[in-house]
Formats: sequence, C-alpha cells, structure tokens
Amino acid sequence: MKNIYLDYNAHTPCDKFVIDAMNELWAQAGNPHSIGHYFGWHKQQMIDEALSTFAEIYDCFEDELLFISGATEANNLAIYSGIKLAKRMKPEGNTLLTSHLEHKSVLKPLQFMAKTLGLHLIYINITTEGVIDLKDLQNNLENNQVLWVSCTMTNGIIGTNQPIYQIAQLCEQYDAKLHVDASQAGYLDIACHDLNVDFLTLSAHKIYGPSGIGLMYSKYFEHSDFFPMIIGGGQQNGLRAGTLPVPLIVGFATAVKRLEDLKESETIELIEKRQQLLDGLSDKLNIEVYGNLDDRHPGNLYLSIDGIDSMQLLNNLQPQLAFSLGSACDGLTREYPLLLKTMGISQAKAESSFRVCVGRMTTSDEIVQAIEQIVSVVEKII
Repeated sequence: MKNIYLDYNAHTPCDKFVIDAMNELWAQAGNPHSIGHYFGWHKQQMIDEALSTFAEIYDCFEDELLFISGATEANNLAIYSGIKLAKRMKPEGNTLLTSHLEHKSVLKPLQFMAKTLGLHLIYINITTEGVIDLKDLQNNLENNQVLWVSCTMTNGIIGTNQPIYQIAQLCEQYDAKLHVDASQAGYLDIACHDLNVDFLTLSAHKIYGPSGIGLMYSKYFEHSDFFPMIIGGGQQNGLRAGTLPVPLIVGFATAVKRLEDLKESETIELIEKRQQLLDGLSDKLNIEVYGNLDDRHPGNLYLSIDGIDSMQLLNNLQPQLAFSLGSACDGLTREYPLLLKTMGISQAKAESSFRVCVGRMTTSDEIVQAIEQIVSVVEKII
C-alpha cells in the first residue's frame, strides 16, 4: 500500500510542468547580473519574462515586485522595513494590529518590532467561524493611533479566507499601512492594485512551485525611507542583494501560470475531493469541522474526532498517511493554540484536532484508503 500525502497546506509537490521548466536551466551557465555577455543577459531576459507574468497576474507593476527566498523572509522584510517607514510617515502612530490567524513569520517579527520601537501590539478578535472580527478591527482603528495592520488572506491552519477588501478599506480610512500574507491564498484572485494593499507576500511552494523562492509586493520600494535587510552587490535595485536563482524563478512563474489556467476547474475539483473525505469520515466517526466551510482554501479541512488524541492518531498512521496537527513550523507541539482558543475551541477539542488538505495530485482512491485507515485506527484507539 502506497503512502498517502494529505498535507498540501504545508507543502505542495512540484508540478511536472514546473519540474520540466526548471530542468532545462540547471546546467546552463551564466549569472543574470553579468549582463555584459550573452549568458548573463539571456538569464536576465528569463527573469524579466517572469516578472511580466507576475505583474500581469497579480495586478501590479514589475518594479513593485521583489524576489525573495519565501514568505518567511518576505514577511520579515515587510514588517521590519515597512513599520519603520510607516512610523516616519505617521510619527504619532504607536499601535500595531494583527490577530492569532497569522503565521509565526508574521507574529514573531511584529512582537520584536513592538518591543524594539516601544509600540503597542493588539490582537484583533476572531469569530467562531475563524474570520477577523471587522467590528473589533474598526473599533481599534478608531480608538488607537494605528500604524500598521498585518492580516493573512487565507489562514494556513483552519483554511479560512479573510475579508481583505473590507480590511483594506478600513486601513485606508484610518491611514494605517496594510500588510497581507497571501502565501496560502493561491486559489483566490490576488490583485494588488485593486485590493489597495501596501505590502503583500507570496510563496512558490504552496502552489506547486519550488521551495526557496517567493515574492514580495510593495508600493514603497522606491520610497527613500524603505531599507533592505540584505545588502551587498546591489541586485534588484539594491532592495535585496544576492544572485537571483533563475531556475527557481522560472519554476515559480510556471507554477503561477499553470494555477491561473486551472484555478476555476481545480477549485471545484478540490472542493469535491474535500467533501468526499469529509463525508467518508462523518459516516463512520463523530466529526466536527472548524472554520467557515463556504469560504476557505478549497482543499483544507481542520477537524476533530471526538475522544481521540490527534497526536496519537498521527503517530499510529505513520508512515501510511501524512497530515498535520497545525502549521509545519509548529512541529509536534501540544500547546493550546491561541488561534483555537480565540475561536472558542476548548483545549480538549484542540487536542483532538488536526488538519488534512487534499491537492492536485490526490486521487479518489487515495481518499477512500485514507478514510479506511483513519477509521480503523480510531476504532482501535477507542
């Protein structure tokens, strides 16, 4: 029996088209920044073509995009540099807003910057459906001198989509800079100018692209108060030094174009696969799903099985079945997640909860096998 992968929110396997596009480049000579000869400018041409693709799909200008190693570095750069810039633009500002929906690569830098600059960090309430409480957000924007708001577009654990358009309108109304982590939001329309966000971050390995490459969008790269974190050879207009990895960039662009072509049909397919998994488990077990089922990542389920310790379940299903207890960055910790606590989910329920996510390569037969394996182990444990 083959091992089954149901952890697509943590990492998607590279699509075959992406692999083929990158394989043509690994053995090619040339540094894209050596533009004095053919090998260099040919590589630069590939980067320019990729930038054109990203700018068209993500509704922005090419000079508003920065290649970066992934969403973690992008979130750090946005927060470290963006908050300093926001403070210079709004000297009276003293408050940062976020919520426990955010990834650690957002929360930890925010905590660091609040401590370093002596700012207040306030966590916005989350509804029981796993969505930002817009009323609480507006109250905090009205009653504080808010510099900055960080908000995910699609949460990576419970999978819920956030009302980014409404959040962006509120931030503009109260003159607060908005940073959006869109690394899990591949199945949504990500239109930077239409959304009117200030900073937005993306990652290739969540959308069937390669690990180690991401994008950061900002309307402030040319602002004199925006400072890079990595300096050196002056690549990317001095905003992030380092030789650009052309195969990864081409792979990322290929993944984005392929997802754009498949998005409508694949969203429907993933919802059907997710429903097959949910129906199969619900027929045999006492299942509870957390987060809004109608507006979430199409492949994501975050659920609990009554009376089961999720870590024990995961351990007993190895190596046949891969899913996770939460974010991959959290490992196998058994802390009571603040996200679940804020949603009103008890600690006992939290300890019986786990995340499963179907993806492009998931087959109906794999889902049937996964249901059988989970049900079998649960029955043995109970």
